[in-house]
Amino acid sequence: MNTSLKQSLQEVGLSEKEVAVYLASLEIGSASVQDIAKKAGVNRATTYVMIEALSERGLMSTFVKEKKRYYRTENPERLVSMIRLQQEALKVREEEMAGLLPALLALYQKTHQVRPEIRYLEGEEGLQTVREMFLKLQGEFVQLVPYEEVKKQRVLHQSQGEHHQQLAQEAIPHRALIVVKDFSKGDLPKLPGGEVRVLSQDKFPLKAEITIREDHVLIVSYGKSLLSVVMVSQEIADSLRILFELGWKGSEEG
Repeated sequence: MNTSLKQSLQEVGLSEKEVAVYLASLEIGSASVQDIAKKAGVNRATTYVMIEALSERGLMSTFVKEKKRYYRTENPERLVSMIRLQQEALKVREEEMAGLLPALLALYQKTHQVRPEIRYLEGEEGLQTVREMFLKLQGEFVQLVPYEEVKKQRVLHQSQGEHHQQLAQEAIPHRALIVVKDFSKGDLPKLPGGEVRVLSQDKFPLKAEITIREDHVLIVSYGKSLLSVVMVSQEIADSLRILFELGWKGSEEG
């Protein structure tokens, strides 16, 4: 008998011996338990059990002829009906589980701390990749920028200006807190379509750039090597956004 056929029948939920009995009965037609058992290569007692299981699924039936009991398979189309019933039962279970999910998640969150997703990207290309990622998000951009550190990176200084131009072109609302050593309006970066305010570096010795949008936080370290760290966490993003707003209220207009 075709091995793939046997495997397919097992995949719809029949056991190996159920498949053997089913195919034997299908091949020889109406027959006694003894004949089916012999054809299937399964002992008689087990064949009885398999026939009963198959009958419960509507795949086999029995009848009496001349005081002798015979068994036969039903039309194989019954297999399709059986699968359809299984799918309907699974759908009901899925709906029941969906209803239970909020309660299960509540129990899960009591004992499992949800860890933020964190990614590390190096170099200018890594920073550009992250900026493109943030452009695809929704809502306002807010940034804390260590301007003195950015100015040391000439290429990055230029690319940041291009980034701000892109924000303006796409009409993305954005605000920036610029941390500077000496407050000079002429020296501050322009932020087309956005707002800039200034913080004193003496009071806020910020060394890394922080950008917040949606539940994403970007931290850019301008050390010996450029490192971009992206965190995806609503809790962290909301907390840093609160700190940004505090700084915004205590800042000077650029």
